[in-house]
Parts: sequence; structure tokens; C-alpha cells
Amino acid sequence: MTDSANGTRTLSLTKADFDLDPVSPRYGAQVLADGGREVGYINLRTFIETADPALTAAFDDFRARGITEFIVDFRYNGGGLVSTAELMGDLLGGNRANDIFSRLVYRASKSQFNSVNRIAPRPESVAPTRIAFISTGATASASELVINAFIPFLGPDLALIGSDTFGKPVGQIAEDRPQCDDRLRIVAFASENSAGDADYFDGLAGTVGATCAAGDDIAFPLGDPRENSVARALDFLAGRSCQPISATSVAPGAEAGQAEALQLRQRTMLMPSRPNPAQINSPGIF
Repeated sequence: MTDSANGTRTLSLTKADFDLDPVSPRYGAQVLADGGREVGYINLRTFIETADPALTAAFDDFRARGITEFIVDFRYNGGGLVSTAELMGDLLGGNRANDIFSRLVYRASKSQFNSVNRIAPRPESVAPTRIAFISTGATASASELVINAFIPFLGPDLALIGSDTFGKPVGQIAEDRPQCDDRLRIVAFASENSAGDADYFDGLAGTVGATCAAGDDIAFPLGDPRENSVARALDFLAGRSCQPISATSVAPGAEAGQAEALQLRQRTMLMPSRPNPAQINSPGIF
């Protein structure tokens, strides 16, 4: 290594593994008070195995408190493991034992690989009456799978808050090539809900029961009832009116200049300078 102050130096670097915290210990799981009601708030950053214990513990607390209305914050969640999405389906499906959570559907010539995942409630599961999902253009893949799965169950009692999702109703399989030490990540299947809906390449705003536009507010912490998206989610859950998501809408209370911020689908998502194949096909993976 060479720099102007110290000339040439030899440095020793050691690689290490670092655990991600998919559910923040500070704000990831909270109970919000709104007009005498308790609302369960969960913020999931990414769908990885280490999220499973934190999700289970959070929903166990919600269940013990008798909470039935929820805010699920996926605003920056680009997806991840289908297995963790299925766990969320089980935790949110306390009253939907054996209902279809999702179908993984391959092309006709590979239909022998099609599979159906059914909701299997756990002791920690809750039975939602209303869910507000917070999303942005960075909400993709496994996040959209969870949202799409509950549309047929909740209808108008499910809302998308913020702005439209990315639009990725497909998933990947891994194929190893040992002769050249490569692993190919192949987009191979579509994710359907129990109604057979999997065509949301333009995002989920057009298919959910309700939407509320909100700016991505950095003035307050995530999970704060004063934060724009959380406030609009609370409005929906309480039956208060809100402005629907549209291509040009600016939510009430949003600051001047946030029209562009709401059009997140037109933004370029973060990408390393030398992305790997998975990052090319699923922006937002790091």
C-alpha cells in the first residue's frame, strides 16, 4: 500500500465473517400505541436464516399481547431466502392452517419441480385482521412473495404503504458446475399466491386491496409513529383516509421535492462496481 504521508507500507489483512442483524434490536420489533389500540410493528431488513429466531420471538410477544393489527416494514428489503418468507407466512397465518401460502411454478417442461407451500401455524403465530405493508421500489422478491400471499386472505384489509414495489415475482435456483468451480444462479420459477396471481412485474400496488402514498422520511427513526410511512400505516389500520399510491403522488405532509423520492422505481438501485451474477439479477443483494 502506498500513500503520500507514509510511503510504501506492507499491511496484513485477515478476513472474517460478520453477522447481519436482520431485525434491529433497537427498532426492529415494537408495539405501537394508536388511539388506545396496540399495533405490532416488525421491520425485516433481509430474508436470511439468522432472522428466524428474532421473527419468532417478536411474533410470540405480539401473540401474547393479543395483537391483531400489524405493520410489516419491508421498505429496503430486496429479498433472500424463500424459507424465511415461508416462516413469516406461518407466523402471520395463525388462523390459516393448511391454506396455500405460495406455489413455486416452473415452465411446463419442468413442471415436475412445481411445489406448493401451505401455512403451518406455530405456537407463536398470530391471526391478523389487518396488515399494512410498508414498501418502496427497493422492496422485492421474498418481500413481495409475503405480501402477495396474503392478498387473497385479507382483501381490503391489506394495504401497501409508501410507494410501489420493485416487481420481481420470480426466484432463482442454484446449479453447480464442479468442472469449473462455478455456481449458476438461474431465474427458474414464478411465485404464485393461492389465487394463482404471479404477474406483478410492474409492482404490487395495482393488486393489493388498498394503498397509501408516503414519502421515505429520514427525519424520524424507523418504527417511529411520526415517521411518514408508519403514520400512514397507522391511518390505514385505524380507518383514517389517505392518498393512494400513484406514479406521481406526493403524500400529505411530505416535504417539497419528494415527488421524485416517491418514484423509486425510476431510481437505480445500489450495485457494486463489480457485481456478481446474483447481484445483477437481484439488485439489492450484498
